[in-house]
Formats: sequence, structure tokens, C-alpha cells
Amino acid sequence: MGRITPSRRIPLVLYGYYGFGNWGDELSLLATLRALEDIRQERSLPFAYRVIVGNPSLVPPLPGEVILVERRRPDRVLSALFESLGVVVGGGSLLQDATSFRSLLYYTAFLSLAQRVGKPVVFFGCGLGPFRRKLSVKLVRKLLRRVRLFLARDEATLAFLEEHRLCPASLGADPVFLLEQEEARTSSPRLGIFLRREALGRKEVLCEGLRRLQKEGWDLEFVAFHRGEDQEVAESFAGHLRAPVYVFSRVSEVLSYFSGLSGVVSMRFHPLVLATQSGVPWWAFDLDPKIVAFSAHWEGKNLLSLAALEPALLCTVLQDAAVLREKTRVLQDVFRKRALAAKGELARLLESTLG
Repeated sequence: MGRITPSRRIPLVLYGYYGFGNWGDELSLLATLRALEDIRQERSLPFAYRVIVGNPSLVPPLPGEVILVERRRPDRVLSALFESLGVVVGGGSLLQDATSFRSLLYYTAFLSLAQRVGKPVVFFGCGLGPFRRKLSVKLVRKLLRRVRLFLARDEATLAFLEEHRLCPASLGADPVFLLEQEEARTSSPRLGIFLRREALGRKEVLCEGLRRLQKEGWDLEFVAFHRGEDQEVAESFAGHLRAPVYVFSRVSEVLSYFSGLSGVVSMRFHPLVLATQSGVPWWAFDLDPKIVAFSAHWEGKNLLSLAALEPALLCTVLQDAAVLREKTRVLQDVFRKRALAAKGELARLLESTLG
């Protein structure tokens, strides 16, 4: 990153899957911006921010001097890039081809352009993969060789970077671990359930297992964590089980929700992060490599196979809630310390840039 005159505000571009209704990505953006604002204030750095988003109406209120730039306006995106100090990719796994190869091309094209015009790229609390094509790995390796710093979200991402001898890297954590949350304070048997459309393929088995949990005294609540994709699924299951549906509208609702739970069952990654932050035991389905990797910190004892699920299994695994709760309270401190260490590395890089 080039030297600048501290008397004027110079924007950083924040880049990610922001403004699409997925609370995980919006919270990653919020956590990254709060970290940058802490760094700006503590070290008297002249930052402003240009955030590339899909739909500005889906982005929560953000700290600092922020301008939202719609990605469908390439002229404004390029203008924000050329005027910036550099690009910070905050959270998420942009570089993967499981969603589609086209999305990987889109993200690598923008970040490669940033590098070609002299704008350094930093990854903060990000993951990599999965990659299904050899060409994808080739594209990503080419891009990452010129990345200034990669603060990895997980061990598998760091191993990939080290194996291929790519950019400077170290182990951090998901940026959402930097957000302050209340510790779980309830003994009520509330179980938050976060489903994706894949649940519909095993609806009968899932409903029977969840119905058994109700008979054992659990109060089920279905949460549409991705507003655009999960609500119909949540309503479908809730209708069969006569349970409430939650659709969050504000950050404060998301962050406070988990402290009122006694457990979480999820097909999405960030509800697991938020549950961990609140010390709430969780169980997750093996639909996403980052969920499988995260579960490894619990020795996989909270990981479920959707394909092999039997109705009685849900009741069996939830009997380990007390043991998982104790392990979760230990790990929440581990991940927060890793996230704070990554924030410190980002601060040192930015300060050395402007020093």
C-alpha cells in the first residue's frame, strides 16, 4: 500500500459477498469495519471506506465514513477502486467454485485488476475453497502470490497457502468473533434451527426427529438466516411442527437472539459462530466444508450427516448438550483471541503503510 498524506481521508475498498441478505456476510462486514475503525482511532489513521454491495437496502448500519457502491454499477466500482489505498476482503470464502465457476471468475477478475493498478489486497478472517476444478486452483494461486497479507479463518486455509508457498499468511478467525455478544443466560429449552433448501430433500426424516425433540421438551424455533433463501424452508417446517419462525431485521436482534437459546441446530456456518460466542452448544449438518472443519475443534461430536440421518439420532446427540457447552465456553475464548491477534496484524500492516 502506498504512502499517503495523513491530512485527508483516503478510502479503503471493502470487498465481499455483501448486501445479499445473508446475515453471516453482513455481520462479517460489520465486524471488519469495526476492526478498521478501532485501528483508525487507536493509531490516528485517515481511513474512509467504499463498500462494494449487491443491494444497499440489505446492508445494516455501518460505523465510520462509509459509501456503499453497488456492484451492478461498474463505473462506480472502478472509480472507488482507483481512488482507494487498497482492498480489504473481510470474512467469507469468496475464492471457491462450489457456488459456481462464474462467481470465482468474477471475484478473481476484480482482485487481479486491483493488483494490476497497484492496489494491494488483504484478506482478513477469510477461508478458501472448496475447489472442484484444477483451473480454479491455478487462478487462485496466481492471484494469491501477489496478495499482501492473508489472515486465514481456519487451519485448512492456512495449510493451502503454506503448501503452495503463496502470500504471507497467519492463522486468525472469522471476523464475527470480534463482535460482542451476551453469554447465554437461560435454562429454558429453546432450540434455534437454521435450515437451508437442502433440508427439503429429507423433510420427512427431519420432521420426525424434530417432533421427537418436541416430545422431550424442546421448544423449536425456525430461523431464516439468509432472508432471500431460507424463509420459505423455515415456514414449511414450522407449519408442520407448529413452531414459530424468526426473520431478523436488525443486527441487535441477531446478536441478542443466541443468548436466549439452550441449543442450535444449523445448516449454515455463522449461526455456529454466534452460538459459540454466546457459549451455546450446537449441532450442524455436514453440507459445507467449513462447517466440517469448525466441528473438528469439538472432535466432530456435534456433526451430523444429513444423508444418513435417522429420527432417533437427533434426540441421542442432543443428550450431550452439557458436555458440548463446557467445550464451547473454552473454545469461544480461543477463537476470540485468534481474531484479536489477526486484528493486531492488520493494524501493524496498515500503520507501516502510512508510517
